[in-house]
Amino acid sequence: MTAIAIFAALIAVFSQFSVLIGPVPHTLQIFAVTLAGIVLGAKRGAFAVLIWILLGAFGLPVFAMAQGSLSVVFGPLIGFFFGFIVHAWICGRVRVKNFFVSFLGGAVSLAFVYFLGVAGFWAEYNYILGKSLSVGNAFAACAAPFIIFDLLKLAAAVVAGRRILKILAKAGIDLS
Repeated sequence: MTAIAIFAALIAVFSQFSVLIGPVPHTLQIFAVTLAGIVLGAKRGAFAVLIWILLGAFGLPVFAMAQGSLSVVFGPLIGFFFGFIVHAWICGRVRVKNFFVSFLGGAVSLAFVYFLGVAGFWAEYNYILGKSLSVGNAFAACAAPFIIFDLLKLAAAVVAGRRILKILAKAGIDLS
């Protein structure tokens, strides 16, 4: 449980490293969420992400730009939050494979995060806020500018996570 709490805190810290590009901040969340999945395994990694989301939902400023509230979780970024849980789980499932398999699994998972994120963003604007927004414009606003950077962060997290696993295994520690 301690490792889960530590990774929930790490995700919160990495969320604060952000640059606002359009309506969605560019953060190190993907790096931290991927790392949680790889180091903790599928279930514990996903649980660490869920704890981070719950902390933010209860009002702690753990999201990008020190935000936190139910309105943030259930706002335009709702799909990304739920996608992060799935992303950590998938990264945890493919962590024992070689780098290529781990990266490919993470990339497919990242595509699912984008799918949920764009769908949530589009639905929020069209149905909750009553503003007209095409799926293409939603993708351009909250996915397209981030793909290359997120793939680089994914690769860095896979390398770091696999290295951490080797160090932990050498010390006889299994966090999964």
